[in-house]
Amino acid sequence: MNENQEEHLKHKMTVTAACRFNASKRLQGRDRRMQLIIALASAFVIALTVMPYLYHLSALVVSDLSVITLIMSILILTISLIQYSNNDAVNAEQHHRSGLEINELKNELYAKSGNVTPHDLEEFGQKYGHILQKYSINHEDVDWYKFQLENPSIYPLGPIRRAMIYVRVLAAAYWMQALTWLLILSFAFVIIWHILPARFSS
Repeated sequence: MNENQEEHLKHKMTVTAACRFNASKRLQGRDRRMQLIIALASAFVIALTVMPYLYHLSALVVSDLSVITLIMSILILTISLIQYSNNDAVNAEQHHRSGLEINELKNELYAKSGNVTPHDLEEFGQKYGHILQKYSINHEDVDWYKFQLENPSIYPLGPIRRAMIYVRVLAAAYWMQALTWLLILSFAFVIIWHILPARFSS
């Protein structure tokens, strides 16, 4: 019975630590991508603002540029507020530290394998709980899903279930990149369909 409890605790530590590391990587990536979006959107707004002064554009094109500039300015403000409220950089560091401490505790438990008494097991459980309380933030389901994908021997998944989880992991990690490309394509659309024709027709 004691051996089963020990293995169960080891498994919980392994899963939790891995999920915390996954969460740390996910949040770090999201923070970098959001900073990239803000920088790109800011550059776009500046470029669109100076366009009417560099080229002889019609009043209709200038009006379109004003609307797009307003929309992108609102988008920059919204993304900045989201980034500030998410506090991804700090949370990523917290997740990473939590994973390191859980791994350290797990290694101590493995070092005593075969000689773990019920009292030792209770003490390790209390230390594990203390680490979880120390770092009040928790990883998200997508971090656990990623762990399942990375460990098929522990979580044998069918092809459909695996594909569904893979899509959810990708969506959580890269939706901001999709938004970045949308901004770039929108800017290209403005250049190709409004700025250049107006410039060459003048």
